[in-house]
Amino acid sequence: MTPDRVLSAARDLLTVAGQGFKDPFLYEHSLRVMRLAQRLAVLPEYQGRLGDPAALELAALFHDAGWALQFGQGRVDRWQLLNRPTSDVQRELGAVVMLERVGDLVPSRTARLAAEAIRQCNDRGATLAEARVLADAESLDEIGLMYLLRQFRFYQADGRSIEQLLTTWQRQREYRYWDARLQDGFRSDAAREIARRRVTEVESFIAALSREHGGEDVVPG
Repeated sequence: MTPDRVLSAARDLLTVAGQGFKDPFLYEHSLRVMRLAQRLAVLPEYQGRLGDPAALELAALFHDAGWALQFGQGRVDRWQLLNRPTSDVQRELGAVVMLERVGDLVPSRTARLAAEAIRQCNDRGATLAEARVLADAESLDEIGLMYLLRQFRFYQADGRSIEQLLTTWQRQREYRYWDARLQDGFRSDAAREIARRRVTEVESFIAALSREHGGEDVVPG
């Protein structure tokens, strides 16, 4: 169980300032990734392979903290958070700030292992179990209905329409983008199967959204 002081530190760091309000987008993403990582870790493919489950939770909370630091430095806008894959530089920033903010709140071995998991999670060849679970958890959060909400956030900021969102999804399906993503984006078969179900659920949602957007659900009684 992640200590309350660690959660509080993550919330303070990852909840960024908007214009007169606090934006929880990055913090909520990290919480979801942590919960996904906890659930993936007990599946047969990963069960018993983790050296320290607490390190996995800690890594998941801070794995994208580099974005928050760059936002604070004025290098990215609030609407640009997570709008592209997190770079190795951002992972290193996340590992460093995690050690600085909460390294003294957890056992030193847990903190070091969490930092290494953050640094390795971009590496397709990583052998550290915590890094592999973390990578699968983050990939899962980038697929499904949460993906659509994230895309809608970006499209709003960029002045793009719902019609464009629907068109983008259709083109992704035509070019088999999601097939490639499912094949190459996961370390474990279990996570891949969960992602496949999420894509199917999005297809149903997109179909309903398209009908409503075009008023096609209005039929003679």
